[in-house]
Amino acid sequence: MAATRSANRPHVAPSAAPLAAPTPSGGGGTRAASRYALLAGTLLLHLVALLAIFPNTREDVVMRGFLQLSFHDSGATLVGAVPYRDFLLEYPPGTLLFMLLPRLFAAGYLDYRSLFFLQAALLDCVVVLALYASARTAGLSPPRVLGFYTLAIALLGPIVDYRLDIAPVALTALAVLAWQRDRRVLAAVLLAAGTATKVYPALLLPPLLFDAWVRGGRRSVTLALLGFAAAVALLVSPALAAGLPNIAHNLRFQTNRHLQVESIWATPPLLLHLATGFPLEVAGRHRALVILGPGDAWGGAGTPALVLVALATYAAWWRARQRGGKRRAILFVGTAMLVLASAMLSKVLSPQFLLWAMPPLALLPVPRGAHRRVTTVATVAALILFLATLPLTQWVYPLHYGELVRYIRPAAVGALALRNLLLVLTLTLLLGVMWGQAQGQE
Repeated sequence: MAATRSANRPHVAPSAAPLAAPTPSGGGGTRAASRYALLAGTLLLHLVALLAIFPNTREDVVMRGFLQLSFHDSGATLVGAVPYRDFLLEYPPGTLLFMLLPRLFAAGYLDYRSLFFLQAALLDCVVVLALYASARTAGLSPPRVLGFYTLAIALLGPIVDYRLDIAPVALTALAVLAWQRDRRVLAAVLLAAGTATKVYPALLLPPLLFDAWVRGGRRSVTLALLGFAAAVALLVSPALAAGLPNIAHNLRFQTNRHLQVESIWATPPLLLHLATGFPLEVAGRHRALVILGPGDAWGGAGTPALVLVALATYAAWWRARQRGGKRRAILFVGTAMLVLASAMLSKVLSPQFLLWAMPPLALLPVPRGAHRRVTTVATVAALILFLATLPLTQWVYPLHYGELVRYIRPAAVGALALRNLLLVLTLTLLLGVMWGQAQGQE
């Protein structure tokens, strides 16, 4: 029996360490009090921002469009309409659950608006708690982790309140925490819930299975796969009531989109248009503002680019599977790589997508020591560059969106091009950090 078990799992280097780092036991009541004060202060700051500041900023039709759509779709569902059949739901079925929860208790749109913001604030608090627990588990600095996330939220601004992307972000943050603590089936179930809400967390399933194979063998992989598949099946099963033809129509609606104007792939045709008069038009299609004309073809690069980055990340992750001292770093760097790539490499790059990458980036380990200087510089540079993209994103959307989509003014195009360049540089630095760690370089 022992021989069978060893045959089903690869050799694990004796130096392999669990993903959870031991937490120092000392410190006394003063240290504990300071930790609780940090956590309570951060939660209070986020609640004030999402419940008192963001809802009272300038609200125009651009900002509240999703909120009105959410109110309409959830109301239609409550009176018996079937999503995907009776009305177009352009999001995965898990998103509808978070649309419905505020609607159950709302007497009208204004009530719904307040409850929608409350739900966003509570989900954001879940992210804060998960980040604090992950930092403590991994031996990272909680003030640095929570400080980065809080600053990122402030720089992105009110868009956090007016969209539901905080829901898959919270589910993914909890999945990473469960993964750290070697609760791989729970992590798989949480990733499934995130996938049913926004799809991108599915990219984290292969490395979770890598880790399950190394640490638990075939049985652990099987349990994680079963947990993921069962949870996805349960969460998407209500959508089957619409019928496969209607579901297929909604999928075609998504896959047949044109190149969205804020995507990194739209930057070259926009710049060419300003410099040479390259023909293009920004128009509303498929509930988005997109590039029409020859430049639309640039969007075809999105899927191959994402596949290449994902494969490179998986290869580095697999290469590092037996490097015990690097396993925690690979988890955080690899997660940040995959989530940021999924946010920025497709032909749609809505501003709220940058929220996806905030918790994984907050958890990036910043190594110390002269022999790790290259990795330290690259990691810090990636974090700074990403933070710099956030005010640029808010400046473009919603503050100067009309200048971009109606008039294609140089200032708006320039700000967008700079934001997209910084995102590309951030992703490149992270890829270098990950491959360096996978190969044992500093």
